[in-house]
Amino acid sequence: MEHTAPQPGSAWQNGYLLAFVAAALFSIKAIFIKLAYRHGVDVETFILLRMMLALPFYLAIIFSLQQRSQWQPLDKRTLLLVIVLGLCSYYLASYLDLHGLRYISANFERMILYLYPTLVLVMGWAFLRRPFYPRQLLCILGAYCGILLIFWQDRNFSTGVPVPDTIPLDATSWGALLTFAGAISFAVYVTFSEGVIKKLGSRQFTAVSMLAASAAIAIHFLLQGHWARLLQPWPVYGYALTVAFLCTVLPSLMMSAAIGKIGSATTGAIGTSGPVITLISAALVLGEPVNSMHLVGMAIILGSLLLLKNTRAARSPAPITAATPRTEKG
Repeated sequence: MEHTAPQPGSAWQNGYLLAFVAAALFSIKAIFIKLAYRHGVDVETFILLRMMLALPFYLAIIFSLQQRSQWQPLDKRTLLLVIVLGLCSYYLASYLDLHGLRYISANFERMILYLYPTLVLVMGWAFLRRPFYPRQLLCILGAYCGILLIFWQDRNFSTGVPVPDTIPLDATSWGALLTFAGAISFAVYVTFSEGVIKKLGSRQFTAVSMLAASAAIAIHFLLQGHWARLLQPWPVYGYALTVAFLCTVLPSLMMSAAIGKIGSATTGAIGTSGPVITLISAALVLGEPVNSMHLVGMAIILGSLLLLKNTRAARSPAPITAATPRTEKG
């Protein structure tokens, strides 16, 4: 009997589309958060409202999977890994990101977050023995040069939020540091989620990881004991719902599905399209300044990140792996 070879093209194209739309939806999240901040909501309250409004969607996903007998049993090791990854992304990364966004522009915040493909590359080399080509180091250096250019341009930008007295940094530096820490946490999620997503499926993985993050956020808020802060102006609830569904539920499912289809590295490369949307939205909606230096810095960053994807296919000499000495000659 003749067997028809599988046609991977449609699955790959779908994965690319999922990654692109997820990046776009994640990119406009900062706009709605900035609008909510104008009504005086604090970070912890907004994160809790966001997760509370997103939670019913993920519970519905779990119920649907169980009803259709598509639920995969979770052993202790897999469950622990999913919980840790959920805490890294939807709790810790979000918490650090939203705090950083209080001090810096939406455009600068998004560009810092989009450095995570460089972190995914380094983590994959260091912990998963993935190959690392010397040319990719130049791409990474280029991306960080672009960030420094935008940082220099935004050094006098002010959101009016004072830095705590115990922090010996200016507002822009402190906000950038918090956001970069969030990018590291998100890179951990992207790097180590690929295998478990393929095992459980993107919907089950995302739903369980979001449940873990929601529990952590609720505990965090409970320990603070400020339940009266849940009473917010109506626009805050509207922004929280928009961020919960449009900028959290949909893109998180899409990104997990994209990672399962085309891998974490390619998903990260496609995600570089997002900052363009943030730049335009921040200028039009928030009135944040945009000049030629912002555009140059963005071009350097996005060009460098896109080259990260292309260098792997360029057959660079002497790929470096975690099992080979750093001084190996080409």
